[in-house]
Amino acid sequence: MRVFLAVFPPAVAQDLAFGVIEGLRRPGDGVSWVKRDNLHYTLRFLGEIGEDGLRRATEAAREAASGVPVFDVALGACGAFPTAKRARVLWLGLAAGEEPLLELARRLETALARRGFAPEGRDFSAHLTIGRVREPGPDWGPRLAAVKSLEGGRDAGFRVAALSVVKSTLSPKGSIYELLAEAPLR
Repeated sequence: MRVFLAVFPPAVAQDLAFGVIEGLRRPGDGVSWVKRDNLHYTLRFLGEIGEDGLRRATEAAREAASGVPVFDVALGACGAFPTAKRARVLWLGLAAGEEPLLELARRLETALARRGFAPEGRDFSAHLTIGRVREPGPDWGPRLAAVKSLEGGRDAGFRVAALSVVKSTLSPKGSIYELLAEAPLR
């Protein structure tokens, strides 16, 4: 099964993020936009693992989560990887709460390594993917800059209380997510 570990914003924050998608979306834009219910902050993508891998990943999630107190975050500005001019991934960052999310990701990485998972190989970057650019070309800088800032918005903030272990099934209509386990924060 294809598995990742993530933090999912509540519905009201997902709605706000989806509003950003709706503001950016254009007919024939060559972007695979993320479905509202699938919007999340990935802490670690594990890929294809078996039942034993799932057990170890769930243990790691519980260990990491138990060492971090519940914390608040807020959706932030738009960005792109690797750059707006050569965008492949469009995302929303965090306006608040990045440090505790980074701490959770660090603890998760350590707990996964203790259970035999190979290191990620790159530093964690707190971002909520909103779209994957399938046809690179246009500079996304002006469109991303034109998005109304979410910072300070009443629905942009939310509490992180759990780390989710999620199965992802690929389909022609997009990824289908199934929550396999939740690891509550302390």
